[in-house]
Amino acid sequence: MIRPLLPLLLATVVQAAPVKVIFDTDMANDCDDAGALAVLHALADLGEAEILALVTNRKDPSNASAAACAVINRWYGRPDLPVGTDKDGAKIRGGRPSSYAPVLRDEFPHAAKPDDQMPEALTVLRRTLAAQPDGSVTYCSVGALSNLEDLLRSNPDALSPLSGLELIEQKIRLTVLMGGGFPRTANPETNLKLDPAAVVTVVNEWPGPLLWQGYEVGAALITGAELQATPKDNPVRRAFELRPHHGHTALDFGKPSHDQAAVLLAVRGPQPELWDVIDQGRVVCDSDGHTQWSRDWAKKHRYVKIKGSPRALTALIGELMAAPPARTATKP
Repeated sequence: MIRPLLPLLLATVVQAAPVKVIFDTDMANDCDDAGALAVLHALADLGEAEILALVTNRKDPSNASAAACAVINRWYGRPDLPVGTDKDGAKIRGGRPSSYAPVLRDEFPHAAKPDDQMPEALTVLRRTLAAQPDGSVTYCSVGALSNLEDLLRSNPDALSPLSGLELIEQKIRLTVLMGGGFPRTANPETNLKLDPAAVVTVVNEWPGPLLWQGYEVGAALITGAELQATPKDNPVRRAFELRPHHGHTALDFGKPSHDQAAVLLAVRGPQPELWDVIDQGRVVCDSDGHTQWSRDWAKKHRYVKIKGSPRALTALIGELMAAPPARTATKP
């Protein structure tokens, strides 16, 4: 039986309307992307988020990242969400092939095509942004920044008379990035080293506010075992069951929750009881993907730190991931 939801979960943020979210994910190697999409759907079920579209940013050998997204969308009763894929994928190859995306594709119903036959990520982004009111969209990126660079560099087209830069300025109120490490990293963080050139472009040229969540945040938040209490036909549970982690699976004892925390930040913002926000500075990134926080001058950059113990955030993310869908799964 699923435990009652935590008071933190039920204490939703008071807002005039749900936060409109575009989710940009490397739904491939790590199952925290599946967990993050579960958190996003749970927040949508609570009336806090409106999921506008999903785009993938990492080309997996399985060609099944879009299918994994579609399977999870269907489980939560939202099978018609637009999904686009970046056909180039991350520019720097590496990492293990997905342990779960092809299995979700093959074991669960969905209507997605192989990644290389899905709509272009840039097309989905431009179409989605053009249709939204000014200053209304929150963009949450939890992988390579390739799609952000492509959007920034895009030209006016039949979807919008605005350039990518103009669309970002007019439509996106906040961009939340899971990547890097703060106040500095000794080694390039995984998401940023996938496409370091895109990171340099975004860090230096993105016109709107950037809220960064570094690797150290998710590393302190171990979740996944909560999914043991969910039905065995839950595809997010299956993803965690398939993902090896330190000699076990992510379902056995959990694993770091980098992407889930980023989605929570994107929807609820940096709630003061959970987060400290560092501002009055800027993120600096080199061509290899190293990051550090600099106070030489202030840009529209901030990063977050967990306030106090990570236990409250860990429990909240676990409850959101394991919350049953409010809608009935529908046929693809």
